[in-house]
Amino acid sequence: MAYDLTGQTIAEKFKLIGLVKSGPEGDLYRAENTLIEKPVTLLVLPADADAKARERFRKNAKAASAAEHPNLLNVLDFGIDASGVSYAVCDAANPETLAQAIARGGKLPAENAVEIGKQIAAALETLHAAGRVHGNLTADNVLLSEVAESAAIAKVAGIGTEGPLERTGDVLEAAPSELAYLAPELCSGTDSPDALSDIYSAGVIIYEMLAGTVPFAGEKPTDVLLKHIEEPPPPLSAFRSDLPPTLEPVILKALSKSPEMRQQSGAELMGELAAAFGGAPDAAAAGEPVKKNNFWATAAMVLIGTAALGGALIYATWSKKTDPATVLQPDANGMPVQPINPATGTEEQQLAVMPSYSVDGNSNVPLTAPDTLPGGDGYNPWATGVPPPGAPSYVPPGGEMYNIDPRTGSPFMPPDGGVILVPVPANVNTQPTASPSPGRNANVNANARPATTPANTGPANTAPATRPTPAASPRTTPAPARTPTPARDDGPSSDQPGS
Repeated sequence: MAYDLTGQTIAEKFKLIGLVKSGPEGDLYRAENTLIEKPVTLLVLPADADAKARERFRKNAKAASAAEHPNLLNVLDFGIDASGVSYAVCDAANPETLAQAIARGGKLPAENAVEIGKQIAAALETLHAAGRVHGNLTADNVLLSEVAESAAIAKVAGIGTEGPLERTGDVLEAAPSELAYLAPELCSGTDSPDALSDIYSAGVIIYEMLAGTVPFAGEKPTDVLLKHIEEPPPPLSAFRSDLPPTLEPVILKALSKSPEMRQQSGAELMGELAAAFGGAPDAAAAGEPVKKNNFWATAAMVLIGTAALGGALIYATWSKKTDPATVLQPDANGMPVQPINPATGTEEQQLAVMPSYSVDGNSNVPLTAPDTLPGGDGYNPWATGVPPPGAPSYVPPGGEMYNIDPRTGSPFMPPDGGVILVPVPANVNTQPTASPSPGRNANVNANARPATTPANTGPANTAPATRPTPAASPRTTPAPARTPTPARDDGPSSDQPGS
């Protein structure tokens, strides 16, 4: 506002009595129609406003008059006086903003807060049905107009006015108090206001009326934005104890982070508020606390219920108990499994002292299993002598088999009965025996046996001395000569002449 116009007369008939609120879209005054002496509300745009502001003021006044409802601030007249002041005459009487009422008296009586919340929801239903979105619903844009000494009617104002996003272009440049009613999906600055963001703002206003403060506040804009996006609102039970338990879930639903989880229309929000507070006593309207639930009675009921449930479970378990030794039967198709016991070392010690037995198929020692396997529960599936189910069976090796008759000889030996020569590697550690020279010892008896060289008893030289052979010819084993069998003397033959 450029300056306060209180006391001045607009259009020669509207006397400005007091400023209600000021904003970039115009200043709201309590006024009086001096011609008929009736209280009215005047929205005034100063004469020094630029042409763009004047055009916006006119459009907003026209839009407000398009959707009429008792809970909307309806525009009855519009004009520009001789001094250039633009004005719009509204139907509220002696209004104050809801923000001023909360700042003055703190928390509102529960019944009054719910009633104002239902009126705000009804105004949103009419506005959304007309294809309009408020976009800047705050407690400062809700007016409480007097209709009687003990009653007030809520009127939603500021329709079409710029919110913190449109006004600053950046949410980080807005004041933290301006962001207190911003829906989470608008905190990024990319989405545009819609009907569901208006429902969220209404939920913040209802919460503020009951708690005396907004659910999300902070010293910096980023603090408020992060709380809108990430944190749940503090429970209303931390601020008051006279609310019915069915009311807070309705408010939390309106404050859902996801738009799809909120009430989808103003009519739905209004109906849920009415149903949640329908059974509240009249004492709430006077600010008296509603009778609280008896804590000890509730605790006793919970304990009794828990004890009854525990007893039922214990009885059901005891009555159906079974003996595993008689019920469990061995699985005919199962594999024998050694039980796993804690690693105490006992089984390992028993395995160490277990009698050894051979598992080699070529061994002459028969393969036998002990009567009781060490470790586990002592169960031995091989004790019956029959392989247990699932045990691997013996598979004979494949290939062709030969039976060798000892009388005919082996088919793998040479057919001429000769000797198979097997090369023997030379022992490089054996000292060779000197060969006699024929020229030096001509009288050597050819039939005499050569002296035997004693064997070297060293650890590496254990092979006996062998007959020396000429180096030029390879060593061969001579075949034994056949000895002729002498003829039997059976007396003189008939073929030989007598001597």
